[in-house]
Amino acid sequence: MSYLFDLATQWAMDKLVPLFDWSCPEAGAAWASRKFSHNIGSPKLFDLTKKPFLELFGRQDVKSDDLETFAEWLTVIVISNRLRPSDPYPITGHEGRAALRRAGVVVLPRVASRLAIEMVSVPAEKKAEQWRSIVGPAFDELWPIDVDLQTSQATFHLSRLLLSTGDAFHEAADVIIPFIRPEEPRAQTTSFAIRQAPDALYATAPGKMLDLVAAVVGEASTGSVFSLGGVLSKIRAVAPDLAREKKFQRLLAFASP
Repeated sequence: MSYLFDLATQWAMDKLVPLFDWSCPEAGAAWASRKFSHNIGSPKLFDLTKKPFLELFGRQDVKSDDLETFAEWLTVIVISNRLRPSDPYPITGHEGRAALRRAGVVVLPRVASRLAIEMVSVPAEKKAEQWRSIVGPAFDELWPIDVDLQTSQATFHLSRLLLSTGDAFHEAADVIIPFIRPEEPRAQTTSFAIRQAPDALYATAPGKMLDLVAAVVGEASTGSVFSLGGVLSKIRAVAPDLAREKKFQRLLAFASP
């Protein structure tokens, strides 16, 4: 679609663009095919299909994996608008967040994953600026604040996003941690990822790291959380005073032997 639109714009506008309108019987198939494209296309193309694009997030006949793909597109679009403000896609953060709210819980892990990828991909010395100017504002614009949309399904990706913010970790923690929900007891991939975080990140804001692991662990069973002991040991090493706090002691009881 993107290639044809650039190659034969008027023909694509006449023959292809109408297929994506939900009044067309072929719209479902058109969007199901569009998801395989690796190119969102130009702002002009997006503008022509913006209305049905936003509408698909609220439709019951769109498959969940299609919704996830287009939620990632939406995230990339908002990030792109930060990177190239002179030629933005015609969409506001309010419109994007409203679309994600309509789609619901199923798409949010994909959004968090895309934001994490954008942070992981930049060098350490540029992470703080990337968070403050690009990814942090995109998160603020897109992420729904509805309590019922915050689930453990997004926990790993939100934690990965936070752990990749580098020198901005302390400020990013205040933004992201309120949306993190306790990980499923059988998963424990998030606590393992926190354990693997660099020592320098622990030293940046050990109190925030303690808040993160507390949010991830929640109310676990005694001695049930693998890797938690290693996390707490790393926090204690950089901030011994934290080991005397009630939150630390409570978590210590959850750590597996």
